[in-house]
Amino acid sequence: MSLDETDVRCLDSIWINGLDTIPFWKSAGWVRCGSRHAPRKDPSLSARIPAEEPPPTHQRSQQHLHQHDPRSVTPQVTQQAADTAPPADDLARVLGQALDGNAPTSLLGPVRVPSVATEVADRLMTAIAIGDYLPGERLPGERELATLLDVSRATIREAVGRLQAVGIVEIRRGRTGGAYVRTSWTEATAAAVRRTLVPRWPELEQLFDLRGLVEGMAARAAAQRRGDRDLEAMRAALDAYAGASSLREEQAADAAFHAAVVTAAGNPQINALSRDLLMRVSLGFPTEPYGEDDPETYRQALNEHRALYEAISARDAERAGSIAERHFTMTADVIRAMLERGLNDSRDS
Repeated sequence: MSLDETDVRCLDSIWINGLDTIPFWKSAGWVRCGSRHAPRKDPSLSARIPAEEPPPTHQRSQQHLHQHDPRSVTPQVTQQAADTAPPADDLARVLGQALDGNAPTSLLGPVRVPSVATEVADRLMTAIAIGDYLPGERLPGERELATLLDVSRATIREAVGRLQAVGIVEIRRGRTGGAYVRTSWTEATAAAVRRTLVPRWPELEQLFDLRGLVEGMAARAAAQRRGDRDLEAMRAALDAYAGASSLREEQAADAAFHAAVVTAAGNPQINALSRDLLMRVSLGFPTEPYGEDDPETYRQALNEHRALYEAISARDAERAGSIAERHFTMTADVIRAMLERGLNDSRDS
């Protein structure tokens, strides 16, 4: 269905997880009309509330339509919560069609309002898919997850139960019990990845860029300020990374190496900023997304670690900063690959 000035449908601005998704809906031919936004404590996890039914199109004046012409709308990314939310899979379809250069569909499915437990389960499934938590690894306990995601322990318990039901985790009892990751991807994962990443994507792209700049700054400062103990810590982590025998050991050594670099910068505020950006890129979890076991990616990371260490050791600040900025694009590539996989699974199903 094509749209022109005499057949324009107005849709209230769609906000999902604190992000204005009007860029996606503009590409689908919808025109933004006014809406109200109510702030919430945690917009990324708040339950979604359907908007009031907009007035019929014929009641809207030509002046109103002109005022909200899509060409005059400037997309904004804010931290306000949503009045309305379309199905995330519709957003995924629009995004996929835009990437493919195909004409987007004008049909919208029914609006679904998931529970907070559903959002938490989706986020956990996505975190496992991107490698925040690896197969064989124990998830943080209920109390820790509840604190990280600012929800109740009952919500965490229900969300983990959903992961168990689809075979992503298994529950073990006893002194070392808990929820252990069984696999990083199941049939349920693709939809969870789309629902989690598609609405957040504009913000994530900004975070990828910002993180590279911050880590580059930290590396430059480390090269200028590092001491012998800083170099010893980096060298130990680098050796551990080179000698790792599993993906989990690689991930731990990688975290230790970058922590040593940031510590060498000698400014606790840089350390705090680096950790905050990691949490936001990792969907609220303090772990570097690590993807799947890929020997080529491992070799690239090892070479870049060595080059970064040598630049910091030689006090070559500009080279250290350049290497760090390039190195942290690997995390963005991991998350992009998971989004692409989720979108492709949607088309294949």
